[in-house]
Amino acid sequence: MSEVTELCQKLVRFPSFASDTQEIIGFLKDYSERCGFKARVLTFENNGKTVANLCVEYGQGHPHLLFAGHIDVVPAGDEAEWQLPPFEAAVKDGVLYGRGIADMKGGAACFIKACEDFIKQNQFAGKITMIFSGDEEEPIVEGTRCILEQLHNEGEKFDFALVGEPSNPKMMGDEIKVGRRGDIVLNITSFGQSGHTAYAAGATNPIHNLVKLLNLMQETKLDNGNEFFGPSSLHVTTFDVGNPATNVVPSKAFARVDIRFNSEHTYQSIEEWADKLAQKAGGWFEIKAEYIGESFLSPINAHIRELSQIIKTHTGQEPFYSTAGGTSDARFVKNYCPVVEYGLTNGTIHKINECETVQNIEILYTVYKDFLRHFFIENR
Repeated sequence: MSEVTELCQKLVRFPSFASDTQEIIGFLKDYSERCGFKARVLTFENNGKTVANLCVEYGQGHPHLLFAGHIDVVPAGDEAEWQLPPFEAAVKDGVLYGRGIADMKGGAACFIKACEDFIKQNQFAGKITMIFSGDEEEPIVEGTRCILEQLHNEGEKFDFALVGEPSNPKMMGDEIKVGRRGDIVLNITSFGQSGHTAYAAGATNPIHNLVKLLNLMQETKLDNGNEFFGPSSLHVTTFDVGNPATNVVPSKAFARVDIRFNSEHTYQSIEEWADKLAQKAGGWFEIKAEYIGESFLSPINAHIRELSQIIKTHTGQEPFYSTAGGTSDARFVKNYCPVVEYGLTNGTIHKINECETVQNIEILYTVYKDFLRHFFIENR
């Protein structure tokens, strides 16, 4: 078993849910310090909970490369349904099974080990910073955002960033993520006048108005997409009235709408679009927005092109520049430097029997190590 695969196994064996990341953070801190890194635990309040995160640094000055990842995982579900126990990190027929191996402890282990070996084998000028958040899988995330704010306030400036999220739909070399769609959730309450259904002339049905608004939203196309993004999408995720009576017009109705939008839009433009449709639908609405992440697109610079070439060398195929998928912590990183995402495959993430092949782990480790050499030595 290679050292990088063994490190993956060690990380998977920590059942590190967002409420319990202290143990894996302690392990990574000790491991990093033994490798010659400076490591510190950064703790922030998140939605009423205290979440531990880790910042690891080596070197000084520029060029300055940032790696961002997370070490928390989603629950394993019914462990009896797993082919192998989710936190045993067992390898069977060349495949490592375990919750979080693809999303994204494998990516974290590959970059840590690549940095460790690169530093042992090379002398270079510049700095490497690695940040590992403990709450990326939570509905409300604060880890990466807060870490970067603190580093910025301390005067840190980054030249380029890698995020180790699983980026390949099927096989290594499929995709590099150069951007992400934005995400906004609209919480819509429709108000009416309650009354008896037999005397409906004196009542205003909020359900009818809400259905009309939702129909308008579904029928009004947001956009046609662009060179890097597909068309924006809209989904109604819940519709609630809470009215047990069959002969009463309710006083209000509620719906939640999740909109994944491309770079043609911003939070503000989506809200303005929804307000115009509400006026067209008639009725009395209250629309409260939850801001999950703005859309962004990183410039296709020399570092991204180099990474693409390195991936092609080790996988035999040139990766597609993608913006597919949901949000990630890259939405925070992009405020400080250009960022790209490349990690393992994502076909099993959040599923029973999450897994990754040992071969893919080795490929990712090699890609990261070669990128470090290009970034710090060959480009100098």
